[in-house]
Amino acid sequence: MALIIEEIWKARNLKLVQHYQPILSKAKMNVNAKFHELSKVYSLLIHPNLATTDPPTWIPPPTDHIKSNVVAALDSSKSALAVVAWNYKGDVLFIWGKVHHLCPPLQAEASALLWAVQLVTQQHWRSVIFERDAKTHFDALNHPERASNWILDTLNSNIRNLSSFFRLVPFAGLRNSNSAAHEAARFALKSSHPFCFSNGNLPPSIESICKGDVASCFSL
Repeated sequence: MALIIEEIWKARNLKLVQHYQPILSKAKMNVNAKFHELSKVYSLLIHPNLATTDPPTWIPPPTDHIKSNVVAALDSSKSALAVVAWNYKGDVLFIWGKVHHLCPPLQAEASALLWAVQLVTQQHWRSVIFERDAKTHFDALNHPERASNWILDTLNSNIRNLSSFFRLVPFAGLRNSNSAAHEAARFALKSSHPFCFSNGNLPPSIESICKGDVASCFSL
């Protein structure tokens, strides 16, 4: 019901503020897309093992590029953000994670991507591919003319402003195996402090999944 009300409010704003005639079929598609995305997020809260059904193949970035896998996770009282940075050889460069305040799933995903962009900018990496699960949010980033709520609009605006640092628009990566980032997000939910791991000090649970992801790729 909340998704429908939000879409009605957006349609009203389009009509009254932007003088644009809303398209009913498009509104229905927006509601359906958000419903399926939210269903997926909450199913992982109830059945965490479902996260292991990620596509089995991890795909490396092009030579001299960095891949940044981004994930947000939620429980009943908070959310957590996680970012995994890889090079084209399949080496983990950094894994970052931290607890975030409780918020709607799409807002948590947007916050995770903004944090990832900030972290990558601090590393002075210019050629980066960002990958994540939330296709609906990627669509909003790549099409800023589409209406959204004001919190997401603010987060997306900050992301787009920072993205000018990169050589290419970094939000076109196709989703493949994201299991290491999911594990890092679950680890962050249980942690009381932010963390930054590198290849030499990964927790065993995260290291095992990272090795499995890379092995599935380079063994092909």
